[in-house]
Amino acid sequence: MESIILTLKLTDKLIRKIKIPTERTSTIKDKIEPGLQLRISRSGRKTWSFEKKFRKEGIKMTIGVFPDLSIKEARKKARELKTLMANGIDPRAVKRQQQIEENENRIKERERKANDITFKELCYRYIEEYAKIYTINWEEYTDRVHTYAQSLYGKKISQIRMSDIQQIFNDISKEEKYATANLFLVTLRTMFNKAKKWGLIENNPTIGIEQHKLQARERRLSYDEMGRFLEVLCRETTPLIRDFALLALYTAARKSNALEMECDNIDFERKIWHIPKN
Repeated sequence: MESIILTLKLTDKLIRKIKIPTERTSTIKDKIEPGLQLRISRSGRKTWSFEKKFRKEGIKMTIGVFPDLSIKEARKKARELKTLMANGIDPRAVKRQQQIEENENRIKERERKANDITFKELCYRYIEEYAKIYTINWEEYTDRVHTYAQSLYGKKISQIRMSDIQQIFNDISKEEKYATANLFLVTLRTMFNKAKKWGLIENNPTIGIEQHKLQARERRLSYDEMGRFLEVLCRETTPLIRDFALLALYTAARKSNALEMECDNIDFERKIWHIPKN
């Protein structure tokens, strides 16, 4: 059945008092803002719509539901649509684009929630899928995080804020372990960068936390000291300690690399030591 069409100066108070139609839907045109209409169904639903000609074609768009959208807001929305049309823009195309963007955002949010793992789960994935494969000191990373960041284990990584990490950084610093605090921050920054690359988070919560500026400590043996050191080394120590110390001195190798050296790593003819990546 056809709608009952009226034209009234609409107010929120008046709309609330309008009786629900029993047989036919009612359409009330707003006297203040031409083109704005309120459609009242037999179920009592009150829907705002906008109707106007654009490029010789009639356009009718739903713009909201009362009371979620008040008369003041509905009029504002109608004026915005008129402005678009006055500038030659089809408001239906704008609405379609907005709906596409909203759908994409909803999909992204669902994916984010599906990937929203705890910090402990991130630690495990980072160690197993990255650190063990591409780094030498992965055990140090594990120990460092386990020692200082256990309070974050149960938190979803999306809920970890800069203030959470800053607090741990400050607690370590209070013990005057400034180098340790810096290493902790670098470790977490690397982990969260990897989480961002994996699409698990959008922002790295460590960004903005400044490391301590440390003065480099440098100690070198003088020529005389070096002579005495080598003399004592060769005279007083065991052959194993002597050879290890001399190897480290002459190659400037890291302690861990020197300890892990194997005969298969050395080309004795060319005098080359190949240090494996792992």
